[in-house]
Amino acid sequence: MASRARILTPVFLIALGSSSVACNSGGQIEDDTTSSSTGSSSSKAGSTNASSTDASSTDAATSSGSGGTGGMGGAGGAAPGWPTCDTQPPSSTSEPIPQVWSDNPAMPKKVWLPGVYVTAVARSGCVAMQSCQIFVQQSESFATLAAAQKQSLPIGIAPAVAEHFVGIKVGDKVDVYGHVFRNTQDGKNELGILVTPALQGCAKVVGAGNPTPVAATLPELTTPYYEANGPALVTLSAVTGKTKTAVETFALWDTIAGPTGGIEEVTSLSPFFLSGAAFTNLPAGQFTDFVTVTGVFGIFAPDAVPLIKYEEIYPRTANDIVVLP
Repeated sequence: MASRARILTPVFLIALGSSSVACNSGGQIEDDTTSSSTGSSSSKAGSTNASSTDASSTDAATSSGSGGTGGMGGAGGAAPGWPTCDTQPPSSTSEPIPQVWSDNPAMPKKVWLPGVYVTAVARSGCVAMQSCQIFVQQSESFATLAAAQKQSLPIGIAPAVAEHFVGIKVGDKVDVYGHVFRNTQDGKNELGILVTPALQGCAKVVGAGNPTPVAATLPELTTPYYEANGPALVTLSAVTGKTKTAVETFALWDTIAGPTGGIEEVTSLSPFFLSGAAFTNLPAGQFTDFVTVTGVFGIFAPDAVPLIKYEEIYPRTANDIVVLP
């Protein structure tokens, strides 16, 4: 199992013929079956020290090119034949995110998502040759958590193709092309888009917005909620946690009610979507009361036996974490 301090996003896996491509959302995303990751086990309240080995691509689709904003809203051009999202690929179906949820494809389906909003990017920005994760939602805001159901998706990006997503940031309005499917292998159950050398995809900035969170409570944020409704951008109020190191997750609980639930029921605060994948404004090893915590709610499901699905809140900046004075 890989360290939760470094690998903290949902997981997609699909067999394509004799080979398979895997996406560990929130961190490691494998390009092909020649890749591997190793590490020690982790607990819901925080990670143990571990190491992971990022996948190196064996596919010629790894690209380099001239700079500019064409196609990806950031640095790096596209390799010949790689989509740019300047226009909708003719083989794709244009759909709003709720329709994708209605389709719920079991195998990769080419979709075009016009004008969706970026709510989080791993480490605050994709980097070439490093696996990445992006969350998008259909509209800038929703009135309630119920209204935000089935309005968002994760996008997992393999290291070999991450350069095509450099420059995408929170608040961007983007057109997205990719292959979407629900991964149900080995006990997982997640709908999302996967981008690898074999499953091409892109995102182009077409505007800007201000995605705003909806109010939520810890009891509402469960694994079944995520699997049925997607990664909502939420704000929690009056929660407490005991911090660990700057790169480790830690459990949250209601400040009044105190800690409750077992390892599969606790929701943790993760630094993976912060710059440097680290907390910068929290003292280590202290019980801390929070006025509010804002972030995208997701699931971290590392490959392991037995499979454990960890519930995570992913803040994007230090401003998403308001400590009680």
